[in-house]
Amino acid sequence: MEAMILELNSDSDWDGTSLTTLNRDDAVVTNQRYYKFNVTGPHGVLAPDLGGLFSPTSVKLIGIAYNFWNPTAKARVITTDPAGAFRQEVMLRPEVQFVTLFPGDKLSILTKDARVQVVLVVNEMNEHESLAWGLKHEPTAIPTRFRIIRQTGTAFAPNLPTVWQPDFTFDYSTELMVVADDGTGAIPSTSLSLYPRHKGAYVSLRYAGSNADGKVHIVDNTTRKSWVSDTALADGKWSKVQYISHDDNIALEATPAVAGQIMVCDIEVAPVEVDSRLRARYLGGA
Repeated sequence: MEAMILELNSDSDWDGTSLTTLNRDDAVVTNQRYYKFNVTGPHGVLAPDLGGLFSPTSVKLIGIAYNFWNPTAKARVITTDPAGAFRQEVMLRPEVQFVTLFPGDKLSILTKDARVQVVLVVNEMNEHESLAWGLKHEPTAIPTRFRIIRQTGTAFAPNLPTVWQPDFTFDYSTELMVVADDGTGAIPSTSLSLYPRHKGAYVSLRYAGSNADGKVHIVDNTTRKSWVSDTALADGKWSKVQYISHDDNIALEATPAVAGQIMVCDIEVAPVEVDSRLRARYLGGA
């Protein structure tokens, strides 16, 4: 079955939130495959049926193109979750990019160029097409960022013999794992690496509000001995990336720039597959 083309023209920007009134009967149709709409009224979100042209419960592969190279123009696939979670986000541009809508999903569009044109290339996916798409889109891992806040500038001290497990919680406003904690000790990698144990992790961190004396300790779990991978970290500068296994620990060390004022440590962690880690070690001669 051939794809359908929806050309959406408007004299004002898409706001990303307003439900768009789109009716197939209002379109100028060419060869029963090309639908040209002049979009009026509030517009920002396309319903799952795309103006009555498709089943709202079908899986759709949608190519989306825009007439400007504006990095603030974006499209999101919005789920049926009442909270408005989104599956994908793409930066709009003249070249076609593809997103997938599952049953009930909506397409949110945000633009900031006044008179705009958005073109959609829409295919309803059958079983074979869905399988082919899935085989080309394996699961991907994304970094996780943690933030430890010292509200009154308590120094970070390594205190290597002690196990320190900050009680991080996810902050939806910043999308960070956050805790306000004045504890000290060595943090087990299991508190930071939210991945299966057979995956090690790359880790980098920075201090903000420090006296430019930050250190990073990689701590052996059995002996509690450490290797200091960074010293005298400039305030706000990310450390060199280090590797930690599932049985390692890291310890923090830094003093506040101003006594009693807030100090923060941000820690970013990404998983590492075993073969990738050993390959990098081999190529590095270590």
